Amino acid sequence: MAVQKGFDRSYLPEALFEFVVITDTHHIVDPNMYPASGDSVTPELTHDWSARGDWALSRVAALNASLVFHVGDLAQEYPGHDTFERGRRAARTQFDRAGVSVNFVPGNMDIGDKPDPTMPAGWVRVADLDRWRGDFGPTYYSITEHGCHFVALNSQIFNTTFEEASQQRAWLEADLAAHAGARTFLFFHIPLFLVDEDEPGLGSYDVLDNPDRGWLLELIQRYQVEAVFTGHTHFQVFNRYGPARLFTLPSTTTTRPGFYEAFAVAPPSRGWADLPKLGFVLVRVLKDGLAVHLVRTEGRTGDGVRGAPTILTATTRELPLSPLGAYLRLPLVHKSDGAIAYPNHVRHRIRDDYPLLSCLELGLRHVRFPVHDLDEELQRSRLRLLQDEGVGLTAVSIWANEVSPPATAPPEVDVLEVQLAGRVLPTVDEVMRLSSLRLANRAVSLAPIVMERTTTVHSRSRTGYIVTELTMLDDFLQRHAAQIDRAVCAVDGTVGATWSAILALGAIRSRSIGGLDIILRFGTDDQANCRTVAEGMMAAATLANGRLFLDPLQELDRTATVMGGLLDRLSNPRPPFHVARVLNTVLFSGQAGHAYAALDLPDGTSQPLVHGIADSGRELWLVAGENRTMAAKALSARLERWKCVSMIDLEAGSRIAVDGTNFGRALTQGAGRLILITATTKEVDKR
Repeated sequence: MAVQKGFDRSYLPEALFEFVVITDTHHIVDPNMYPASGDSVTPELTHDWSARGDWALSRVAALNASLVFHVGDLAQEYPGHDTFERGRRAARTQFDRAGVSVNFVPGNMDIGDKPDPTMPAGWVRVADLDRWRGDFGPTYYSITEHGCHFVALNSQIFNTTFEEASQQRAWLEADLAAHAGARTFLFFHIPLFLVDEDEPGLGSYDVLDNPDRGWLLELIQRYQVEAVFTGHTHFQVFNRYGPARLFTLPSTTTTRPGFYEAFAVAPPSRGWADLPKLGFVLVRVLKDGLAVHLVRTEGRTGDGVRGAPTILTATTRELPLSPLGAYLRLPLVHKSDGAIAYPNHVRHRIRDDYPLLSCLELGLRHVRFPVHDLDEELQRSRLRLLQDEGVGLTAVSIWANEVSPPATAPPEVDVLEVQLAGRVLPTVDEVMRLSSLRLANRAVSLAPIVMERTTTVHSRSRTGYIVTELTMLDDFLQRHAAQIDRAVCAVDGTVGATWSAILALGAIRSRSIGGLDIILRFGTDDQANCRTVAEGMMAAATLANGRLFLDPLQELDRTATVMGGLLDRLSNPRPPFHVARVLNTVLFSGQAGHAYAALDLPDGTSQPLVHGIADSGRELWLVAGENRTMAAKALSARLERWKCVSMIDLEAGSRIAVDGTNFGRALTQGAGRLILITATTKEVDKR
């Protein structure tokens, strides 16, 4: 079987060009420099740091991007330490060994910390600046390529009296003025802020202080800077300031304590080893914006380029045709004012931006949430930010008989979902009110909340119509000459039932309902959830104007009903996240109008599950389960007429090309894996 290295860009729209930003690789030559103690990293935690960097850099090299920026902290050994010079040489060699040409930006471990009398680390010194220039060149500079302007700054000398600081300040103002109107990107180590632009800088290890913070923000606004990339925190943060998107990036080596007050559960090793958060970003510059792709390294070590190519999945901006959404049973964001703890002397404000960033990484185009979230400034501002990135907002409002429905929907809302408490059909008066909302250019979706008997003591509620109820609703609306934009439907999320339930809903030809919002609830088993997600997304692809809401985005682990989710309570991906991410890209990157495709299997064949869809240029077959011999035989005969056949491992996100000589063997060897077979009429790009 052919094995390819690197990344597969087949499903991404064309970019003008690409660049990589990586930070905080923290190469370490002596893990034993950290003795075991209660308040520091230890050799046990640090011994893999350099190997993780090697793996990450092999991934950077495989991307073959036009430019690579490293925004600080090459080595763990800091200026003045006995092993600093050896550590820097080893860190530089790490990049050379990977074959990666890098534009370096200094960080605090490279030239010393920002001057702050409350900080325990050594401040930046003139000698350290001279040493950096000797090793890497200027501490600040700019590059113009592909019609864009890239500006690297030395954040360690902001708010100092160094002559180089005043020179950098004057140079930056002149440089931005000279390139006014160009698409401009800034790169430096310490973030401007994490949560609020007025948060304290003095006494904070992790953000810049005023007056230079305010000065930089004013320049960002004046010159319409498109994006700012920083590091230092080892923790992802996403903000907007005017037109600029502010990205604070993860490390490839380690996470850091001090940020985990944003979560409701404790992290591993107090926050030193939350490995799923490690990675770097590939930035794809598009005609109408940026697509920022997180490349997760997850603490892996070894040779990072062996094996089948990894599919680069599309972000929300790159998937305008995707119907995929998620239900926010938990708020989109949690914020903490933090604790006063080493190395800070102020409360360390922090916010969990990972759910929001995960929505964009998944390529989601819709979220559902309670309408009252818009009453809270924090939730409203972050939902608006999600909307700015291309995600539609569906706000949920429960209507009871005795409560007058609102005459309008909040201005941020794209769809107002009206839930009928304890009933399936609206009243005639409610139909009139819904019509007035539609006349006010507000899309309306309708859902029932129905109590159902279960084997437990108490009943359980179901939100959404089933087939028979949807038919009743359509008849009712027709009798009253009324229409609604969408209806919410519920499907059984058990394995095997999802596919048939969604196809049955799609078979209803409604004259009064514009589209369907299908809720697909998770159970507690990850592997079952993976299959349910794959079935649901494949079936939803056949619907005209259908949307599929995965429920929930984050797992519920301390409620009366436990539910799995796309993310855990540390906002890290669970296996269904990766299945949804890969399948969303493969199904909806420029494709539309899928139809059901049938596969002839012998009577009585129950395993594996095989589901197929097709459009004018390809067929896609989802294969799950263990016994694949019959499926391999039936598919082999069907796929002979296609020019290019590939096999995608949906959890791993990898793809290999197959043909008649190895297809059956490859499919049967993949037993236990969730496999998508794609067959197309033309060759695909295998970069």
